[in-house]
Amino acid sequence: MSDKQEARRQFIEDAGDTLEEHGLPHMAGRVLGALMICVPPQMSMDELAKQLQASKGSISSATQMLLRLGIIEKISMPGHRRRYYRPRPNLWSDLFAQQMGHLKEHHALADQGLKTLAGESLEMKERLIEMQVFFDFVEKELPGFAQRWEKQRPQLLKKRLALQK
Repeated sequence: MSDKQEARRQFIEDAGDTLEEHGLPHMAGRVLGALMICVPPQMSMDELAKQLQASKGSISSATQMLLRLGIIEKISMPGHRRRYYRPRPNLWSDLFAQQMGHLKEHHALADQGLKTLAGESLEMKERLIEMQVFFDFVEKELPGFAQRWEKQRPQLLKKRLALQK
């Protein structure tokens, strides 16, 4: 195995480890890792199974999970019977937007906890107040962050791509 092939194989394994640390199956991370570095930028179920040396069943389970989570998409290509998978366009900014919803849920949980503890000691409420203050801050700051990203995205991509040549 060449050094490049070994480095790619290691990247795919590291992607599996990273997603596993975030609660997803290792195979889902390996599938995403393979899809992040493949050329052309999509792979069929058969290609994924061959690349990852895994059963079609495990690849199918991983792709179904990644599809449900909105991380990858399934596409058809003219003249091809197979379905192909690729990372969803705008994946990272879309995942960031989804996190905003999760932050609001956590903020609401802090609010609920404080209502539950109405009339109790400040010591009992302190951790929930810190949680509430943190999410107040994050909810205030993140929209500006997302706007700055969208504005700067084209020039940042262009600059990074130029560095890779």
